[in-house]
Formats: sequence, structure tokens, C-alpha cells
Amino acid sequence: MSDYLNKAKAMQDELSWIRREIHKKPEVGMDLPITTAFVMEQLEKHGLKAERIIDSGISVLIEGGKPGKTILLRGDMDALPLVEESGEEFASEFEGKSHGCGHDMHATSLIGTAILLNENKDQLHGCVKLMWQPGEEIFEGMKAMIAAGVLENPAPDAALDLHVDASSPVGVLNYSKGPFTTSADNYLIKIKGSGCHGSMPENSIDPLNVAVQIYNAIASMRFREIKGSEFLAMSICSISSGNSFNIIPDSVEMRGTMRTYNPAIRDYVVERIEKITKEVASLYRAEGSLEIASSAPTIANDPEMVDKVIGYLEDFGMDFERDPSYRLSASDDFGYVARTIPSVMFFIGCKPEGLERNLLHNPKVVFDERALPIASAVMAHVATKWLEEHA
Repeated sequence: MSDYLNKAKAMQDELSWIRREIHKKPEVGMDLPITTAFVMEQLEKHGLKAERIIDSGISVLIEGGKPGKTILLRGDMDALPLVEESGEEFASEFEGKSHGCGHDMHATSLIGTAILLNENKDQLHGCVKLMWQPGEEIFEGMKAMIAAGVLENPAPDAALDLHVDASSPVGVLNYSKGPFTTSADNYLIKIKGSGCHGSMPENSIDPLNVAVQIYNAIASMRFREIKGSEFLAMSICSISSGNSFNIIPDSVEMRGTMRTYNPAIRDYVVERIEKITKEVASLYRAEGSLEIASSAPTIANDPEMVDKVIGYLEDFGMDFERDPSYRLSASDDFGYVARTIPSVMFFIGCKPEGLERNLLHNPKVVFDERALPIASAVMAHVATKWLEEHA
């Protein structure tokens, strides 16, 4: 087998350059024309056939020289609507957008993985399918990639995903068996009342009053209906209504998010929020509705596959500091893959030396680029080993 780690380290300068080019031009959501074209250019430069399966989604299939199964490796490319304050020389050139979640690191490291695997393809048992997706931050990209056929022709038998951890130093590997990230449901509550002059509230059906009652009912549900041992984060983060001192508005919109590891809790809470919204609104003569604006399922790491991945890394050539009980209250749309085929998502450290506080989704977050070749080599090594064992 190729020495992936040494080869990847020899690519450090190239990987850092690729990452910085992506970092300078962050694009948000599902439309990433500059990023997509650049990633495809880098892949094709190394003799890889990159297929655009949606407007801003890329797939590469590396067919090994020996028969076997197929494993999927996933990366994302979208940025955040976040003003960058990192102080880096290659900071975002696009106002109000930045790679504050490290997706530039993911896209780059997966390019490195593709290069390594392609150079070793004659020794591979089966196929490696690599994908670069848009829209992870809005939980739309993976659904679009799946609808476009990324899990077909050939259908992968397993999947891997790697995420950078900005709060852990280089050399740290974080993972867990079973639930690893929470499900996410971002919801919109609409309340329709009847407005009037603020001096005559008796003539109104005050939607703000209804919103307050709904807010309190939802907040109390966490502690009155759900076991304390269950993780559940429920936050109403926005309440939008009128803008006048003396006009009671006609309507209110409330936006919130709900996170849990337990699919049964998720289903129960969504049902209860809808019932509370409608019945409380009706009690006060108003109308209420619930809309799930976006969602992502829990990523549940396959326990057997986790054991295999950790076993494969025993001869990787690097000793990782490990946290085998790492879990996130955040969410990721890789869950749409993980609920379909055996999958593992893990985090690798990339916090620069000397920093005490370094958080994802923070304007000041920075990333240690020494993690890039490590990430590239880890994915290539694990994919190669998995295919070899399952040939």
C-alpha cells in the first residue's frame, strides 16, 4: 500500500494554496459557481474525471484495479453568511461571507485524498466515490446530491465524512459510536390575528399576546414532558412583527430550532409544537401554523464501522490523541447518507498553537493548515483499508 501520509505531507504547499484560493472567495448556499469550477479544475489537473451532478455539486469515481465494493467519501464547499475577522492575509474577499466552518479545509483535503487514491488506483479493491456538495449549512445540499444520483451507479456500501475541529489541536481525533450529531429542525411559526389602534386592544386579536403564550408553552415543554436524561435543545431565536408604537399588528412570525439525538423525541416535539401553536392560537381567537423550514437527521455512526476505522489507523503512521466519546449538539446533512448506509463521521483537530479559544462559526476562527495532509491521508488510508477488508 502507498505511504499516504508521507505523500500527503509532500503536497502541503499545494494543499495550502488550494485552500487559500477557496477561502478567499467564499460562496453561500446552493449556488457556488466559482468554488465548483475551481475544485473541478484542480481535480482535472491531476487526471481525475470530475462530474458535475448538480449545478454546484461534484462527483469523482475512482475505479480500482481489483474487484470489490464501493465506499463514498464526502466533502462540503459552502461558506457562511459571516463577516470574517481572522486577520489572515488570504481572508474573504466577499463582503459578509466567510469559511467560518472550515468547509474550505474539507474541500481541499478531499482533493488531496482523490489525488492520493488515483495514484494508487491499481491497488484498490473496488471503487471510491468522492463527492463535493453545496448547501450543507442550510441542510439542502445532500438531499439534492442524493436526488441527482450520488448514491447510485455504483451504489456505495459505506461512507466516510471528516470534519475539522477548530477547538482541538492538530493530532487529535474525535469520534463516537452511535449518535454523533443531533438532528435539526428549523421551524417557522405563523400567527394570524387582527390589528388595530394600540389604545383599543379590546378591538384586536393581538398576535403578540398569542406569541408570548406559545413561547412560554414551548419553553416549559422541555422540562415537563421530556426526561431530563434526554438531550434536547429548543430555542426560539426570532420574533418578527409590527414596527409602530401605536399599532397592534395583524401577524407574528417566530423562528426557532430544535436539536436532539433521539429520533423519537424529535417526532414527538415537532408534533407537540404544531399542536401547541394551533390550539393556543385558537384559544385566543387567532390562527396558528407550523412549517419545518429545513431539517437534517441525526448522524448515527455505525459502531462496527467505527471499530474498523480506528483499527485501520493503527498502522497509519501517526499516533492520534483520541476522544472516543465526542458528540456534537450541532447538526449536519451527512445524516441523510448515514441513515441509508453504514457510515462514520469523525473530527480532526486543526487549532493553531498558542490559541486558547478558537470556535467554528466565529468571525475570528483560524485553521492550522498542517491538518490538511493529515486529513487527506486519513481518508485515503481508511478507504483503502476498508475496500481491502471487504473485497
